[in-house]
Amino acid sequence: MAIVLIFASFLLTIVILYLQESQFRLAFIKTCIIHSCLIVFSTEFLSLSRSLDFIHVASLWLIASLASFSILWNHYRRLSNNKTFKFSFETLDRASQLSILLMIAIVSISLLTALIAPPNNWDSMTYHMPRMMHWIQNRTVAHYPTHNLRQISFLPGAAYIVAHLQILAGSDRFANCVQWLAFVGSIFGVSLLTKQLVGEQAQWISLLLSASIPMAIAQSTTTQTDLVTSFWLVNFTYFLLLRDFKSNLFWITGSLGLALVTKPTAIIFGIPLFLMFGILLFRSHFSRNRTVFKSALNTAMTCSIVGFGSLTLPIWNWVRNAQTLGQFLGIDTGTKSELRNLPEFFSVSLKNLSLNLTLPGLREFITFIHESILKVDVNKPALTFGDPVILFNTEKTSPFNLLFSMEDTVANPIHLILGIISALYLLKLCIHRTDKKTRHLLLLLGTITTDCLLYCYLLKWQPWGNRLLLPLFMLQTPIVSYYFIRYLHIKYHRLSVKLIGVIGIVAILYALTPIRHPLIPLPNWSSYLSSQQSESIVLLSRQQIYFSGSLKFLDFTYHKIVNTVVDRDHCHTIGLISGDDDWEYPLWVLFNQKTAGNFRLKHVNVKNESAKLESEFPDSELCAIVSTNGRVQSVKIPANTVN
Repeated sequence: MAIVLIFASFLLTIVILYLQESQFRLAFIKTCIIHSCLIVFSTEFLSLSRSLDFIHVASLWLIASLASFSILWNHYRRLSNNKTFKFSFETLDRASQLSILLMIAIVSISLLTALIAPPNNWDSMTYHMPRMMHWIQNRTVAHYPTHNLRQISFLPGAAYIVAHLQILAGSDRFANCVQWLAFVGSIFGVSLLTKQLVGEQAQWISLLLSASIPMAIAQSTTTQTDLVTSFWLVNFTYFLLLRDFKSNLFWITGSLGLALVTKPTAIIFGIPLFLMFGILLFRSHFSRNRTVFKSALNTAMTCSIVGFGSLTLPIWNWVRNAQTLGQFLGIDTGTKSELRNLPEFFSVSLKNLSLNLTLPGLREFITFIHESILKVDVNKPALTFGDPVILFNTEKTSPFNLLFSMEDTVANPIHLILGIISALYLLKLCIHRTDKKTRHLLLLLGTITTDCLLYCYLLKWQPWGNRLLLPLFMLQTPIVSYYFIRYLHIKYHRLSVKLIGVIGIVAILYALTPIRHPLIPLPNWSSYLSSQQSESIVLLSRQQIYFSGSLKFLDFTYHKIVNTVVDRDHCHTIGLISGDDDWEYPLWVLFNQKTAGNFRLKHVNVKNESAKLESEFPDSELCAIVSTNGRVQSVKIPANTVN
């Protein structure tokens, strides 16, 4: 029941801000920023004294709820006088009404899936969820010895939010809801951004265009972090384009800081956005005082406040990484590109393009271009991250792959094509004339293009790279909405309404059929699909769903390990020897269920940089060692060993 505290604080804050702003979407976004900043800072401060536990977290949210209730109670009359409700569904045109209804259907189906299914994607099993179990066990987010350095190295912003939900709920029931809330928040943020840049009517079209991005739908029911990153970057873009920099300084700084503490790609995508912020800020100052030096000085001061203010959120983790791993951003998993010339840049760009146009023969055609024109090995290790046998497997590029709703690799073909067409249309308009709207849209297009170029230059091509590009698909939505309203909706009105219907129906199919936790499973068209496809989550128990996607055989294996250790050896404290990408989280789930939560786990015989860190508890307390990688080595403690 303690989970009610955080939701009460969240809802009460939305009500307070809504009564002030008279805009529900804006109130939702600002509430997310306030609560996420509170979570990051409170988690770090509680960790200093090893107080990240139920009592302290519940007390935090009880105080926050009471404070919100007090504000609402004392100022309700004054706040409610500012409330003006202007929305009327009946007055909207057919396209806008259809967009809203389809958007609601998509997010509702995704919410149902997020609540029914526990986390079961690969990254959740290996490091997203396990590190939270270590934090809760240790009552601190301090680094600990681990075989999987991603558990301590990767940025923890989204994981902190999940950890608070996990502590209060006592389970992972709401773990997927963080990404789902980011999904809804991104949709709201994009619609407000579209309203600002394009107009009233376009904002309703943008609701569906952002909600129907296949990668966003697939991500919204997982504990990945790409949607959360997209949400913060969309917020950052929206608040800086409002141009009221002084009153929005906190929201701009908070959005950027939360993006930086969530995922390193926010640095890549954030740099051009920050430059756009500087340009708009300088123009704003210059339009008032007409002095270059004074305008530049004021711009530099404001940018410094935003820049240094945003760093207060990720700096904690960066310092820990520097102390443990010798580098602020943590380990390099091999994704940094080693580009040397223009042909190699085109190589990476073409292969990234193929991620969203998974058509038969496309990758073979790209291979031909590499061999005949670019003279670059299509699988050159300096430019490619992953196994070449997997990267260009033609089975994965069949037409059916367009319907594979997998959170790592699903393509966004419709949105890519619409984005390219809309960009060309905008450029064509700007050749003949420009107004305030087109100038701002052109600036946004230039920023997105710069983001794409930086991404292709700095990172190797990887088969799951499309999820990293999700923020750019979100940010392009206002430009696509502009094309819809200015061209399709005027010249081909009936066609535009039908296209909206098709996009919405396809998106609903994606929402119903995520491969690893579908409400309605897809047919097994291929051996690859059958290896990943789960049965309907409606027909499975929550415990079965953990293993219903990838590595189904681990269900029997992990249950056998748990039963052996607990039933035969009566052991509740184990050491773990694993590879750097083994599934750890199911062990936490099964052992906790078997021991009623009276269970502890730590990594032993660690050979990487984290081995020097303080042990989570003494080795003498271990009663068994479990190995998940089949290479058990000698450990200087008396213990049973289970493979």
